[in-house]
Amino acid sequence: MTPPPGGRGRSSAAMRRAHARRPDREDFLRRWSMLMIASFRTAEDCAEHFSVTLPCACNWREGMHRPSGDHVDFAQASLPEYERIMRGG
Repeated sequence: MTPPPGGRGRSSAAMRRAHARRPDREDFLRRWSMLMIASFRTAEDCAEHFSVTLPCACNWREGMHRPSGDHVDFAQASLPEYERIMRGG
């Protein structure tokens, strides 16, 4: 059987509602970049803290790529500026 248009029986309106609360990826990238810059003097320091490659840390600082969930969790637990920058707290 072929799925209906919109997939899994969802109407176009239902699909819009399902994705209406999607977080803003660009905003997250900007805030994550700010957090990396505020928390680490160099990309090398960032790479060492998170046990990632130097290119990965550079991409985070430049706002080119997002981290995986385990890195976000570690940042929340280990970086004092996390709440202020990421949550506006």
